[in-house]
Amino acid sequence: MKAKYLSIVIGASLFAIAGLAQANTTYGSFVDVANSVSFDGWNQLNRNRVDANNVANPLTAAQLAAGTAGNVAGSGDALLTQVSGSYYPAGFGLYGDGNLTFTDNTVSSNIGSLVFQGIVNDFDASFGGDAYTITLSYNGGSQAIAGSLVNFTSTGTVDDYYRYSWDLSGVSTPITSYTLNFSAGFSQALAFQVDQVAAISSVPEADSYAMMLLGLGVMGAVARRRSK
Repeated sequence: MKAKYLSIVIGASLFAIAGLAQANTTYGSFVDVANSVSFDGWNQLNRNRVDANNVANPLTAAQLAAGTAGNVAGSGDALLTQVSGSYYPAGFGLYGDGNLTFTDNTVSSNIGSLVFQGIVNDFDASFGGDAYTITLSYNGGSQAIAGSLVNFTSTGTVDDYYRYSWDLSGVSTPITSYTLNFSAGFSQALAFQVDQVAAISSVPEADSYAMMLLGLGVMGAVARRRSK
């Protein structure tokens, strides 16, 4: 019985910690980003897109030019916008070339990094051309900070996976907005996701202290009962 109570407490603690991570529903091969505090996801980037009720909700060129919010449940208010080029929603994805931006004016006060995930078939790079680039600017500035390529998975199909990250821990100015600038030659995109990731504090939060104290208290109580 004592072991059962201890298991319940530990299980509840792990569940609470796991709940802090943002669940991912954008694309099957995307990873759940640890310590994500906000995300924006775009999937079914084609003219055959349907909504959660399986009702036709196609992405149009006009929506892309005006800026379209994420269509994945739980997304924030970031906008995906075509600023130049000839991208258009085709039957199996977003085809074309040019420049897209991901812009968010609602930034977490404790942001420590950004993570971008994309399903992109970079046709130009496959045939010896320049690979696509993605850079970060923030607070309306003209920065062009290249992301660190964390993972690339070539599938040999249309599902090539890219994950980039930007470490913002060294930025002393509070970040109130950001823009990711995506520039590519001829390519196809199926899905994107951008996560705001909380800065990792070296000092445990109050709720972490409370959870540790609770666990220590339970283990102490079990130890005392066993010693009697």
